[in-house]
Amino acid sequence: MKKLSCVSLSIEEPMKEKLRYVAEQEQRSLASQIRHLIRLYLQDYEAKYGPIDEQETFTGR
Repeated sequence: MKKLSCVSLSIEEPMKEKLRYVAEQEQRSLASQIRHLIRLYLQDYEAKYGPIDEQETFTGR
């Protein structure tokens, strides 16, 4: 299993509750649902623009 990294995220309470609702409907924890949505977004992005090199370091931002 790949090592997990912690990211702090601030969102409005109504959005959090909606995400929690969707997570429960899909039998996931809130954190697992957020990871799932990020994975889907990245798959869509790479399908559109090509693969992102995981070894590349993103700096200067």
